Amino acid sequence: MIFEQAEHPPPDNLSAPQRAVVNRSIESKVFLEGPAGTGKTTAGVARMLHLLEAGVSARSMLVFTPQRTLSLPYHEALHRPLLDTGGRVTLLTLGGLSQRMVDLFWPLIVEEAGFGYPERPPTFLTLETAQYYMARVIRPLLDEGAFESVTIDRNRLYSQIIDNLNKSAVVGFPYTRIGQRLKAAWGGEPGRERIYEEAQTCANRFRRYCLDHNLLDFSLQVEVFRDYLWPRPICRDYLTERYQHILVDNVEEDVPVAHDLLREWIPLTRSALVIYDAAAGYRRFLGADPQSAHHLCDLCDGHVSFSDSLVMSPHV
Repeated sequence: MIFEQAEHPPPDNLSAPQRAVVNRSIESKVFLEGPAGTGKTTAGVARMLHLLEAGVSARSMLVFTPQRTLSLPYHEALHRPLLDTGGRVTLLTLGGLSQRMVDLFWPLIVEEAGFGYPERPPTFLTLETAQYYMARVIRPLLDEGAFESVTIDRNRLYSQIIDNLNKSAVVGFPYTRIGQRLKAAWGGEPGRERIYEEAQTCANRFRRYCLDHNLLDFSLQVEVFRDYLWPRPICRDYLTERYQHILVDNVEEDVPVAHDLLREWIPLTRSALVIYDAAAGYRRFLGADPQSAHHLCDLCDGHVSFSDSLVMSPHV
């Protein structure tokens, strides 16, 4: 994966509003919002470095973002020369956190979650391998005439069913209701109910195949974490006791399940910085929910707004 270099000034070039956020007490929980380009992520990076310099253990710090590319400024800051963190700050997404927890606590939940081989380890699927197994499972249905009125490429069909499963997991409704919700959302010509029923059949068969063979695509990883791991005290305590300092960036681009997790986690932390990009939420078609993200403000003891752009001239 190729990352574009991001420009973030060093901590000694911060503006007064940025310094006010960075220099808050170690115990503070702040909700920071503002338009793009006002220096929110720069303040987040500087806050992370400030906590490290103040003696906070790197192992107790978690940077949580909707996707890996958005954690790049934090990654770059942690790899600057002469920076000794005394450990490693964890940078994770919801998917990364789910996979890590499933891998760590697999023996506890493998039977309860319904996997076919309790004595075997899990196999985590990428998007490409998930499409491979999806094709393997539903190709017989296609050969029998399923989706015969749909003209899109088969690979596109496979990825669309996977996307429906992913959305059900991150929004928080059972995957068995995918067809029902698709029907309810359709406002065009009648007669497409059969297509949505076939999509539901494909999702059911793929999930059954994954459970029978210890395969976990993104949707199943999130569901297992959400339904079987986070509710267990031993798993929840592992996370909340280890990560006492949380920095959440671009929270408006994250999904409702992530916000539900943070809503329970933030009150248990020593410090938190939640960064919200106003007028964003561009990933709504992938399940992002800016409204539920903004409700996290209620959990913080400070609410700070940045308004002055650092990347545009006043005239623009």
